[in-house]
Amino acid sequence: MTDSTEHASPQPVEPVSGRAVPPGPTAEPARRFASLGVRPVSPVRTGFAVTIGVVLAVGLSVALASMSSVLMSITLALFLALGMDPAVRALARRGLSRAWAITIVAVGFLVLVVLAVLVVVPTVIGQVVELVESAPAAIAAIQDSAWFRSLDERTVIDLARALEAAWDSLLSVSTFVAIAGGVAQAGAGVIGAISNSVIVVVLTLYFVAALPAMKHAAAELLPAYRRARFTTLTDEITASVGGVVSGGILLAAINAAVVLALQLAVGSPIAVLLAIGAFLLTLVPLIGSLLFLVVGTIAALFISPTAALVFGIGYLLYIQFEAYWVTPRVMGRAVAVPGVLVIIGAMVGATLFGLLGALVAIPVTASILIVLRRVVIPAQNVRVAPEEGDPDDGRA
Repeated sequence: MTDSTEHASPQPVEPVSGRAVPPGPTAEPARRFASLGVRPVSPVRTGFAVTIGVVLAVGLSVALASMSSVLMSITLALFLALGMDPAVRALARRGLSRAWAITIVAVGFLVLVVLAVLVVVPTVIGQVVELVESAPAAIAAIQDSAWFRSLDERTVIDLARALEAAWDSLLSVSTFVAIAGGVAQAGAGVIGAISNSVIVVVLTLYFVAALPAMKHAAAELLPAYRRARFTTLTDEITASVGGVVSGGILLAAINAAVVLALQLAVGSPIAVLLAIGAFLLTLVPLIGSLLFLVVGTIAALFISPTAALVFGIGYLLYIQFEAYWVTPRVMGRAVAVPGVLVIIGAMVGATLFGLLGALVAIPVTASILIVLRRVVIPAQNVRVAPEEGDPDDGRA
C-alpha cells in the first residue's frame, strides 16, 4: 500500500539551509481560486462597477421622473383605447369592417370631447364663480340656522367662531399674496393640462387604430412556439381590461346623472359641478361612491338639513342598487376583481400617481389576476410531485 505523502506537492525550501518554508498566507486562497478556474475579484474593479450601476440607476430615475407627465399621458391614452376597443369589436360583429368601426367610435369620442369643451367646461366655470360669490351668504345662513345653533351649544368647540376664523384666514392678505404668487405657475399648469389633453386624445385615436398591430408586433418578439399562447393571453387581457375601463366609465356616467338629478331636486346651485366631481370620484369602484356620499351630503347641508337628509338617503339607496343590479349587468364578462384588491390597488395607485394612478390600478389588478389564473395556477396544478432537487422533495 503506497504512502499518501508520495503524491503530495513538495513544499518550497530555503536555498541555503534546505529547510521547508511554510506556505504564505495567500497561498491557500490562490490555490483555491486556481482549482476553481476563477481569478480573485479586484476591489477596484468591483467598486468601479458598483459606482457605474448607481450612477445609471440615479440617471434612469431622474429621466423617468422628468418624463412622468408624458408616461402618464401615454398610459391614460392606452387605457382609454382599451376601453373603446369593446365598442369597435361590437360594431365589427355586426358586419362592419374594422376600419369603419374605428371611424365611428373615433367620431363619437371626438364629439364627446367637443361637447365637454363647449358645454361642460363653461358651466363648471360659471358654477365655481357662483360658489365663491355665494359662500359668505351660505356660511351666514348656516350660522343663523336653528340646527347649527343647537349643535354649537352641545359641542365643546365654538363652531361659529371656527367658521369665522376659517373664512377670515381665507380672505387674509397672506392668502391673496400666496394666490398671486402662484398665478404664473397656475397659468403654466393650465397650458400644460390643455396640451396634455390634446396629446391624450391624439394618442387614444392612434392606439385604437393600431391595437391589433401592436399586439402582433409584441407576439413576434417571442419564439414561434410561444406566440399562440401569448396571443390568446393578450387578447383575453385586452378584452377584460377594455370591459373594466368601459364599464367603469359607464357606471361613473350613470352615477353622475343620479347625483345631478338629486342635487337639482334639493335645489343645489352647483349641481353640475358636483356631478362632474361624482363622475371623477366614482371612476374608482367602491371607494369613490362612499367618498362622494360624504361630499354630496355636506354640500347639500349648505342648503338645509332636510336637503342633506334627502340626498344622503337617496344616494345611499342608489349605491346599493348599483352594487347589486347595475354593476353586474354593465361589467358583463369583465374579470371580477375582489373588493379588497380594489381598495388596496386604488390606495397604492393613488399614493404613487394620484387620481390617475387610482384609476389605472383597477385594470392593472385585473390583468395580474388573469395572468395568475391562466399561467401561474395551471403551471402549479401540473406539478403533482416534487421535482428532483426541490427542497420539498424529502431528499437531502
